[in-house]
Amino acid sequence: MLQIRPFERYVFAIVIVGLALFSVGMGGLGEQDPTKIPEPAQDFSATVVDQREISSDITLMSLEGQTFLVGKRGGATVSIPFENIEVIEFSMSGKDIYAAVAMKGQPQVELQMEKDHVLYGQLSYGNFAIKLEYIRKITIHGATKNKR
Repeated sequence: MLQIRPFERYVFAIVIVGLALFSVGMGGLGEQDPTKIPEPAQDFSATVVDQREISSDITLMSLEGQTFLVGKRGGATVSIPFENIEVIEFSMSGKDIYAAVAMKGQPQVELQMEKDHVLYGQLSYGNFAIKLEYIRKITIHGATKNKR
């Protein structure tokens, strides 16, 4: 039978407790926290419609804290400032998410998006956070006069 000395038991117990604490601490990583939103440089207002057709009017809209849409177009990375966008319609194809971007005075552009990116905003009654994969449509109303 295998003999374990008291010192080895002590080290084993410390390792197990350490791993348990580390695992519990990582439980919140990667989750969005709508109690705190990033404050973008410019205040954009929009209407966001999710996959369940629930509509939300928001201000202080940002994508990961930025006021532009970033996605892949072929092998290139493209960023489009919110002030140039009228409507963004999202669709899924397999595991990929695509954004059809209707712009002011420009032809529509399709971008492949990171579905885990989070859109943030301020509701009239609280904060707002939603992953791109759960959005159906965003209608951007424009920037307010307030610079942040």
